[in-house]
Parts: sequence; structure tokens; C-alpha cells
Amino acid sequence: MIEETPRILTDRGTVGLVCKPGRADMERTAARVTDFLVSRGLEVLVDTGSCNVAERGAVPTLIEEMNVDFVVTIGGDGTILHTLCLLPDREIPLFCINRGTVGFLTEASTTNAIDALERVLHGDCIIERCINIVSGVGDITFGQALNEVYVTSRLPGRLLTFQVYLDGTRVDYGRADGAMLATPCGSTAYALAAGGSILTPNVNGLIFVPVCPPRFELKSLVIPDTSTLELELTKPGAGAYAVVDGQLRYEVEAGSTVWLRKSDKVTRFIRLYDNYYDRLNTRLVPRTL
Repeated sequence: MIEETPRILTDRGTVGLVCKPGRADMERTAARVTDFLVSRGLEVLVDTGSCNVAERGAVPTLIEEMNVDFVVTIGGDGTILHTLCLLPDREIPLFCINRGTVGFLTEASTTNAIDALERVLHGDCIIERCINIVSGVGDITFGQALNEVYVTSRLPGRLLTFQVYLDGTRVDYGRADGAMLATPCGSTAYALAAGGSILTPNVNGLIFVPVCPPRFELKSLVIPDTSTLELELTKPGAGAYAVVDGQLRYEVEAGSTVWLRKSDKVTRFIRLYDNYYDRLNTRLVPRTL
């Protein structure tokens, strides 16, 4: 879903800044971004674990304590997921500058970042809303996921055995290294690498993808985003981990059932225009001609 003509800045006039630590090129970009934002009269809160820009007027602040109008990330998709899992409000808009390997979720490069931020401050932008997944076991709820929740064996190389239920009806049964439920956004990430299909943003669905099932015992399924998927671990003594966006890990005991469904939370990305297919063609689809 796209938000047209969003209000990016409020009377608060505060912007968060997070970058992948330990790289000189990140520091240079962070310094330029900080100088630009401060020159526009905005307060900049910088993650204490990333960029060294406090001497430029940024206030060192934990991500968990950032109460801001929007957050600028400098890095790749991993930096975005790390930021999301710590933000006190997952719906704070993100403006993402690419310094990662792929950076599918990012919006700007280091060369056009300041020009792009100028447009954002003037409201010349849109917001892309991406659904999240919530999961858990029984009454225990795990963290929110933008991309996927992956249920995998605690022991590398050991198979898990799943009963797969959709809204209470068993739809599949079999063994695999693990299995995941991914959002349309996450369908371009781990789910795609595991052999799943890409779900475009306007598809109101989620995709279930098994990882390395022998003899194709489990099949990939696209399900409505109004449904609840359940994975019952049926192999005695075979516990698992539920891994949320590669950032958070929860132990799941053998015999337990992991439930997964669309969350009522969304993640909001600041875009200069509705550029999903441009990003798909330039960052994910290999060019051979």
C-alpha cells in the first residue's frame, strides 16, 4: 500500500541516524547526512553503536529510545532489519541509504542521498507500507518480522518433521531442514533463495517455503494474508529455533506448535516514487545481456 503526500516532519523536528559500524565510507556518509540535517534546523539522534558524528551536533541515543519523525539508515538490508527490531515503534518511517551488498529495501545511494533527503524534507515523496508477521507458541508471542519467520532445527544437518495446518486444517506433512513464512517484502529475501516465488506488493498473501525437503515432501504454498499457519513439530526430541528476520531467535520445544499470521503492524519506507519494479530489475534480477 502507498501513502500519497505523507507528512514526514512534525513539530518535533527530530531524525534518527543508524549506520553499520566500523567502515570509513559509512562515517563519511553519516557526516554529510548529519551536517545536512543539522543545517536544516533538525535535531539528529545517532545510534550509540554506529556512527561517530556527535562532534557534528548529533546526540548519541540508543535505537530503543529514538522518538523521532523518521530514521535514516546507512548500510544494507541487514542494517534495516537490525534497526527495526530495536525501534520502540516499528511504524516510524525509514529512509535507507545503500551501502550493503544488495540493499533491495534501500532508497538512495551515497551519491544522491542529500538531494533525495532534500526532497523528503519538502514532502516530495511517498511512503510504502509493508506488512509484518507475528508468531509464537501458545500464549508466548515472538518479535515482529518484516521479512520472514524461519523455524529450523537446533542441530545443523538434522531434519525437522512438520505437520502444516492452515486455519486449523492439515494441508501438508513432511521433513525439511526448516520452513518459513514470508511476507511479500520477505519473498525477495531468504524465501526467494530457498526456492520460493516473489510476491509483488499488491498481492494480499504470505508464502510458506520449506527449506531442503527430501523427496519434495513439503511444498511451497501461497496463502491468504487473513489466514493463520501452524507448524507442529512432531519428531520426538527434535527441538527447533524460530528465527525472526535473522535478528531474534527463540527456542521451540519438540511437540510444540508454532503459529504465524499477519501482524497489525506495518513497516513504512520513505520512497521518492513507487519504484518497486525498478528495484526488482536493478538489484535482484541478474543481467546477462
